[in-house]
Amino acid sequence: MRTGKQYLESLQDGRQVYVGGELIDDVTTHPKTSGYAKAIAEYYDLHLAPEHQDVLTFVDDDGVRKSMHWFLPRTKADAARRRAYHEFWFRHFKGGIFTRPPAGMNVVMYAQIDDPEPWEENAIVADGRKIPFADNIRAQWARVTTDDVALSPMFVDVQYDRGRDDALGETPMLSITEQNDKGIVVRGWKAMGTSLPFVNELLVGNLWRPGQTSDQTVYAIIPVDTPGLSLVCRQSNATPDADPYDHPLSTIGDELDGMAYFDDVFIPWENVQHIGNPDHAKWYPQRQFDWVHIETQIRHAVHAELIVGLALLLTNALGTNNNPIVQSQLADLVRFRETCKAFTIAAEETGFTTAGGLYKPNNIYVDLGRAHYLEGIHNAVNQLIEFCGRGVVMSPTLADFDHPFLGPRLEEALRGTSISARDRVAIFRQISERYLTQWGARHEMFEKFNGTPLYLVRLLTMQRTEYQVDGPLTDLARQVLGFGDTAALAARAAEVEKNSNWASVLYQPEYAREQDVRDGYYKAAEKV
Repeated sequence: MRTGKQYLESLQDGRQVYVGGELIDDVTTHPKTSGYAKAIAEYYDLHLAPEHQDVLTFVDDDGVRKSMHWFLPRTKADAARRRAYHEFWFRHFKGGIFTRPPAGMNVVMYAQIDDPEPWEENAIVADGRKIPFADNIRAQWARVTTDDVALSPMFVDVQYDRGRDDALGETPMLSITEQNDKGIVVRGWKAMGTSLPFVNELLVGNLWRPGQTSDQTVYAIIPVDTPGLSLVCRQSNATPDADPYDHPLSTIGDELDGMAYFDDVFIPWENVQHIGNPDHAKWYPQRQFDWVHIETQIRHAVHAELIVGLALLLTNALGTNNNPIVQSQLADLVRFRETCKAFTIAAEETGFTTAGGLYKPNNIYVDLGRAHYLEGIHNAVNQLIEFCGRGVVMSPTLADFDHPFLGPRLEEALRGTSISARDRVAIFRQISERYLTQWGARHEMFEKFNGTPLYLVRLLTMQRTEYQVDGPLTDLARQVLGFGDTAALAARAAEVEKNSNWASVLYQPEYAREQDVRDGYYKAAEKV
C-alpha cells in the first residue's frame, strides 16, 4: 500500500492539467487543486493506520495486505465488509462530499477481471492481429493492485447531435486513427471524468449509444502523463484561503470534473482491453458501473443519515422539534433514510454469484434504491432548508462573532435552545454551503447524472429483467385472469423488442446476462 507522500509524489509527473483555463504546474501545491490532493493523501495514510486496519485493509491470497478498494467479494459477508469500508469513507469525508475517492473508481475494473474472456473473444482487430486482451486485463489488474494505482473511469462522450443515430460517427469523440503491431493511436475527446487531476491512470471505455462506430469502441488504461493527453477541468470551487467556520466544506477542496483530449496518443497493446465491437460495448456500460453504483447507494444512505441528523439538531436549536407538524416532517426524513439503507441491505441479502465467482449485490435493488434516492432527495433537502427559515441566509461570519462590539450582541441574539449562537450558526452554515452554493450545487448535479440519470436508471432496469408479458412477473396476473397461452401476444412483443436499439435482456448474450441477478427476474431455464 502506498503512503500519502508517495501518492502526492506520483502526481508530480508533468501532466497537462487545465483548471478554468489555467495550466496547473503542480496539482499538489496549486491553490485550486492542493486541498483535494492532500485529502486523498490522507485517504492513503489512513489505510496504514493500525487502528483502522480491520476496516480499511485485507490480506490477499498471497498473504499481502492491501487496501479494501481492491477487495473482490466472494460471499455475502464480503459484501457487508465492503459496505463497512465505504461507509467509513463517506463518514470521514463529511457525509460524502467527495463522491469519487479511489474506492469509488477502482471498482470499474471488477466486471472485466471477473470475466475477461468476452473482451477478447468479441474484439475486432485490424489485419487479423491476435491480441490477448483477456491476459492484458489480468496483467493490468495485477499491476494496478500491486502498485496501488489511482484510476478514474472515462466513459461518457461529448454531446453532439443526439437527434439522429448516424451523427455519432461525426462526433469528435475518442477514436482509433491507427492500428499497428505495437498498439493503437487515438484522437478525440472523452467528455466526463471525476478527480482527473488526482489519479495516475485513466480507464477509458464507452457508454454505448446507437450509431457508435468500430473505431470509437475503445477500452484501455492510459497513464495521465502520456504525451498528447490534456485534462481540461471545470473551474475550481475550492476556497483555500477562507476560514473553515465560514466555509466548512469548500476549504477542504474540490474533487474537480473534467474532459480529456487525446492528440494522437499512442496506447501500447498491453494497455488495451478491447477494441472494435460496438455490439460488445452495448451490453456492458451499466454492468461495468454496477460496482460503482453499489458504493453510490451506500453513499446515498449515509447522506440521508446526515440530513436527518442536521434536521434533528437544527429543530432542537430552534425549539421547533416538539411541534406536531415538525415531528411529522422529521419522520418523513427518517423514513427516507431508512428506505435508502433498506435497499442497500436488501441488495446484499439477495445478491448472486457471477461467472467469475464474485458475490454481487442484487443489481435490481441497487438501481431501484438509487432511483428512490434521486426521486426523494430534493424533497428532503428542501425540507431541511425550510426548517432553517431565514437563518440559513442571515448567518454571521466568524469575523462578525469576533468583533468586539457586534460579537457579544450576536451571541445574545442568536443563541438557541441549549446551544450557543456560534454552534447554532454553524448548523446554518453547513446547510448553506452544502446545498445553497455553487460548490454544493456541483454535488447535486453529480448525483443527478452519476453513471446514469433517473430516466435511464428506470429504462435499464426494465431491460435487465424479463419484465415481459410472458415473463415471471406476469405469472400470477395471468393465473388470476385465467389467461392461457400468450404465445401470439408474446411473439409480437418479442419481434418489436428484438429489433430495438435498447433490446431487453432476452436478446442479450449469455456472457452479459451473467452479470445480472436472475432469481425472480429471469425465467427458469427449460429442461432438455
